Amino acid sequence: MHFKVFVLSSICLLLPSLLFSQVIEPDKSRSGSIYSSIGFGNIANQNSSHTNGMGLTGVATLSLFSPSLSNPAHWGSAEFTQSQLSLSMTNYEASDDFSTSSNSKFSFDNFQFVFPILRNELGASISVTPITRADFARVDEGSFQLPGSGDTIDFATSTIGSGGINRFEFGLGYKFNDNFSVGYAASGYILSKKEDITTSFSDARFQLNNQPSVINEEFTGSGFGNRFGIYTQFRNLGSQTDRIVASATLNLPVSIDSDRSVETFRTVNGVPRRVELNENSPGRDGNIELPLEINTGLTYYLNQFHIFATEYQYQNWENAEYSYNLTEQGYFKDRTKVGVGYQYQPFFNQQSRGFFSNFRYSLGATYDNGFLSISDQDIETVMFHAGLTIPSQRNRSSIDLSFNYGIRGTESENLVKENIWGFKVSLNLAEFMFLRQRFQ
Repeated sequence: MHFKVFVLSSICLLLPSLLFSQVIEPDKSRSGSIYSSIGFGNIANQNSSHTNGMGLTGVATLSLFSPSLSNPAHWGSAEFTQSQLSLSMTNYEASDDFSTSSNSKFSFDNFQFVFPILRNELGASISVTPITRADFARVDEGSFQLPGSGDTIDFATSTIGSGGINRFEFGLGYKFNDNFSVGYAASGYILSKKEDITTSFSDARFQLNNQPSVINEEFTGSGFGNRFGIYTQFRNLGSQTDRIVASATLNLPVSIDSDRSVETFRTVNGVPRRVELNENSPGRDGNIELPLEINTGLTYYLNQFHIFATEYQYQNWENAEYSYNLTEQGYFKDRTKVGVGYQYQPFFNQQSRGFFSNFRYSLGATYDNGFLSISDQDIETVMFHAGLTIPSQRNRSSIDLSFNYGIRGTESENLVKENIWGFKVSLNLAEFMFLRQRFQ
């Protein structure tokens, strides 16, 4: 009975997000941040589901109710097989000196499967996670004069981008003792990014068969990555119930050998055909390099109810590479992200029977100085987060809900400022959810 109630409640929580994604305007359903049009997309935050409500990756925060995505060293503490699926809906309200716009993005965030090889000693993880996202819709307008004529030709170019870089990862974590664990993960990075560019002119002479010019660009490629993690904890520092955790991860740079295909339609012998514009171009092959990343965290457990956490993340974007557009590569700058968070877990109190004591509550705030600097303006992001966890009463399954609001960018120097609202839901299933109970 408890199993059915938990699954039904999970479906009820997921359904509103799925329905909402179907009623928003089709042309906006693919649109995310306008800054994802630069390079190979915006950075997708790699948070563990139980720390989304704090806005933190969870590198130093281990949960019994959901698998950890952020630190391979956590997998050595796996006692049960667990899986996790996360979905999100984000709304962007963008404005500049001339106009405003609003669009929404419904997306898959990650899937992870963690299982013990030696229970509470050696564990493994398999996951699929987006690393960057390029989801945007942009319109550029302009005009030019015909040589030897006073005629002015107006044009408008619409660019719709989608895709990004995804990571397929397998790793192991080993727990030496209660106070020290290490982990390693190997991963394959897959680049798949598309841009549909449509240009229309005010003069029909510049349009083939009175139709706008349509060009399709596609970037594909693959690379290999390595990730390392360490987890340490110290108990009874100020009392018999407290402990402190210090952890870190290291992501080595990832080089992706990529291919850029540019295609359009042309009329050949009266028949429209798709033709390749850069088949033998030396600029077809390129290189994309993701930067070195260091992520550190410190978590203080006052007792089993109160958790305080802080994190510092650094990415060496000045050494990143995007060979297809050196101007956009020049916007890259080293990125620093810091955050603080708090969790309250009243459900561990066996004497508490109130309704609100059945959940875990999270709050947090983060500051990200951004990996882009345009016209000497850092594209910074400030975010505020809140979360609610619904644990199962029978096993270590749970549902994580998180909300965030933030501001990215600036209207200075003709740039874009974005107000961001987000909602995320994660379904975490533990081993006993898949097993029939022997005794009722």
